[in-house]
Amino acid sequence: MMGRTLLITGPRGSGKTTFCRRFVERARSWGWHVTGIVTVGEWRNGEKVSLYAHDLRRGETRLLAQRQNARWKFVEETLAWGNGVFAHSVPADVLVVDELGPLEWIEGRGWTGAFDAVDSGQYRVALVVVRPELVEHAQKHWPHATLIDITQQAVLDVRLRQL
Repeated sequence: MMGRTLLITGPRGSGKTTFCRRFVERARSWGWHVTGIVTVGEWRNGEKVSLYAHDLRRGETRLLAQRQNARWKFVEETLAWGNGVFAHSVPADVLVVDELGPLEWIEGRGWTGAFDAVDSGQYRVALVVVRPELVEHAQKHWPHATLIDITQQAVLDVRLRQL
């Protein structure tokens, strides 16, 4: 099985995680096996203060990061746990990686196990969330991936119908 890789991008707060969650709901309604991680934010007074990683296969959620002085402090144990999740995430119908950011692309740490899972191609569809400023990195790594900017709704509707 060699799956389709979809790079999901859009500005902060544009709904990338919401898109992934809706896709997961639809895939599950078709009876598809869904794995991977979605990252859920905790908000206070209009500001994101914490991030939680949610394992889509087991339903387990762990604290991933907390904002400290305008920077994110990541929980190393959760990063290791997440890499374990990705190590056992394929084969699957849908693989979700929310998200690969500067930690992975620039610093070479974080969800590094997600790269092997996506590179394996052992899925029907992989949703890989990437910030606009890091799309070039993702396109170099996965040159055959389809880029979906979720702010372009008409394009999104057409591409999803093609799946």
